[in-house]
Amino acid sequence: MTTRLIETWLPIAEIGLEGLRERTPMTPFPAPNRLHVWWARRPLVASRAAILAALLPADADRERFMHLLGIHGDPVAARAAMDRAVRNGVRVEDPYGYKRAFGHLPGKEDLEWFRYEARRLGIDDPTVLDPTAGGGSIPFEATRLNLNTAANDLNPVAALILRATVDWPLRFGLDVHREFLRLSQTWRAEVEARQTAFFPQPFAPDQIDTTYLWARTITCPYCDGLIPLSPNWRLASSGAGVGLKPRLGDGPSTAGRICDFEIVNKAAEHAKGTVKGGDAECPFPDCDRTIDGEEVKRQAQAGRMAEQLYAVVYKRSTWTTTKTGKKREKWVRGYRAPCPEDEVSDLIAERLAEKLPEWEALGLVPTEVIGEPSNYDRGHRMYGMYLWRDVFSPRQLLCHGIGVEVFRELLESEQTKYALQDETKAAFAYLALSLDKLLNYNSRMSIWMPTREVVANTFNRHNFAFNWSYAEMAPLIVGLGYDWAIEQTAKCIGELVDLVRPDIDVKAAKKQTRHADLFAAPPFTPPPVTITCKSGDSLDHLADGAVDLVVMDPPYYDNVMYAELSDFFYVWLKRTAGYVYPELFRRALTDKEHEAVANPAKFRGEKGAKSLANQDYRERMAAIFTECRRVLKPDGIMTLMFTHKATGAWDALTKGLMEAGFVITASWPINTEAEGSLHIKDKSAANSTIFLICRPRTARAEGDDALYWEDLEPKVRAAVRSRIKDFQDAGIRGVDLYLSCFGPALEEFSRHWPCVAAPLAPCPRRNAVNAKRSCLRMAGIPIWRRRRTPWTPPAGR
Repeated sequence: MTTRLIETWLPIAEIGLEGLRERTPMTPFPAPNRLHVWWARRPLVASRAAILAALLPADADRERFMHLLGIHGDPVAARAAMDRAVRNGVRVEDPYGYKRAFGHLPGKEDLEWFRYEARRLGIDDPTVLDPTAGGGSIPFEATRLNLNTAANDLNPVAALILRATVDWPLRFGLDVHREFLRLSQTWRAEVEARQTAFFPQPFAPDQIDTTYLWARTITCPYCDGLIPLSPNWRLASSGAGVGLKPRLGDGPSTAGRICDFEIVNKAAEHAKGTVKGGDAECPFPDCDRTIDGEEVKRQAQAGRMAEQLYAVVYKRSTWTTTKTGKKREKWVRGYRAPCPEDEVSDLIAERLAEKLPEWEALGLVPTEVIGEPSNYDRGHRMYGMYLWRDVFSPRQLLCHGIGVEVFRELLESEQTKYALQDETKAAFAYLALSLDKLLNYNSRMSIWMPTREVVANTFNRHNFAFNWSYAEMAPLIVGLGYDWAIEQTAKCIGELVDLVRPDIDVKAAKKQTRHADLFAAPPFTPPPVTITCKSGDSLDHLADGAVDLVVMDPPYYDNVMYAELSDFFYVWLKRTAGYVYPELFRRALTDKEHEAVANPAKFRGEKGAKSLANQDYRERMAAIFTECRRVLKPDGIMTLMFTHKATGAWDALTKGLMEAGFVITASWPINTEAEGSLHIKDKSAANSTIFLICRPRTARAEGDDALYWEDLEPKVRAAVRSRIKDFQDAGIRGVDLYLSCFGPALEEFSRHWPCVAAPLAPCPRRNAVNAKRSCLRMAGIPIWRRRRTPWTPPAGR
């Protein structure tokens, strides 16, 4: 067995800091992250490190490794310099001195050195597999290292993203970029012609309405007043907000009892929130009663919950003078109250009544029922949203339906002219992904964020949150809406090509004619890429022992229910991209039955649903690991990325891992989560992902006695104790330090598995976890508990 670099050394502090640089606020995220929503992506630099270090011998040149990784300086020293500057109130200009690591595309000399080192291990033409590839960070980096790449995911949305991220930019270069621009411009013009009537004209040439803010409404059962529901009426952190002006009519239970709105500029002038804890508060002063939450739900489920426009966000053109005396146009955000010209609901209702039966017959809008049971049933059913089309307002649904209608007409038009080329098919799929961007920012689950004064996307958090108020993006504004979605997708395609094609100068090539970017370029042969959409436990397209390295970032137990979340996109993609790649979209909804997640909702109504979900996750992960062992070469390595606060999650994962015949040979904690992420903020959550380095277990020699826990426990304790200081020196603290020690404890435990706690009684993995806890206590490190405030070290420690 040849020892690999990743089994003896990994620069965890440097990789962690570079991972944070990838997601630093105010800098663009990497193109794979921006192309389309996917959840819990790993940083590209961490993915490349996991691949590279596993295919290098232990004595490989570490400086060359760092250079190939894209770390061309000392990020630890740079971060320390930044922290000092912040403490001292000093502004520092780019202490790193080099571009972010993910942007480095390995050159010919780098790759020749890498191949030479891999051959020292007996690996001539490495093949890398990711059986649960998700958003594609791992296979994307494998192709950039010019490796044979196999990527798989059970989810069709993920499989489409994988093609768009990993395969098409590599295979088609800028040809697909040009096709996308051609198709999207045609699509955009036709969509605008059909939607213009549904949006009021600008008040003035120098003012454009960009966002409409809506509140859900119910009727007060006591006074018949129409109540706009919102927990607060804040618009901006500057103090701008909304005041309510109730019209009393002729008193309770008379006609005309509605609320008008006005824009106010001080927090003290904001109207009082009209909903709290699910109960509504009547804003009419001659009523002023509380409406029980059950009554609110009854009205919603009966279809009587509507919506009312309460504010419009606009941008107005102003002119400023620069320091050099030049005039410069600047667009300034403002807010206005609704006016009669904004009222187009009758027209929209009329057009929807006309189009909806036709669209339903042609399958242009989603009529699928939102899946039940659901782990994310956070309110949509309680408030009358049963179908996937119900998560969109009438105007949103009308605009999205028109978008799909024009997409299908354009596709049919292209197909009648000639057989579609592969790059044209890919361009249509990119157009479908562009439409998803508008879906994400134009649903009843997208909200207005006063702190940033922007629309938050539907998946601002990893769930389906019912919102009392929501924001609607104006799709036809020049530079915004559809223009923004198309431009963002085009940028991502260009950047993806730039990141994977060393033979193309993207900036120069965009100015040239078709194929001119390839003239005089060095020959480039893309590495073989295979992308499949199937269960990770049945990779029948791969032969036994065909893979040198498995790198996977599997579902983290119960952290994200990918299938449930992705249905939001799936029901629309199968009506767009599904007509280009029908093999991906044959199901009514995504496959939740075979997904490897611990989802108690799958066992709702059964006794011990949580325990059954744990068992289901363990068995499915064990099946995936077993398949990985089958396709892995005897001297191959599997690197597993995992993190979770719950001991049960680790127990389920490692039991599946060991039952599949793997042993853990090394482990490394890497900081992979963006600081301030809403998905981990204020949750005592971990920032670190643990890399578990695994090998196929060799058969225990006949006659070897099983090791008893009493003999193994001191080894586990020693393993944990020896690594605590290393982790602390790398900046690992608090929850992350606690989780990091899972690795060395499980390393030692897996080497001697199965061990026994008493004659004929298997030793549970929790013994290793308990020993780890004990070592942390002995080192004076608090054991993590759920708490609201972050852990800080004791004074003097």
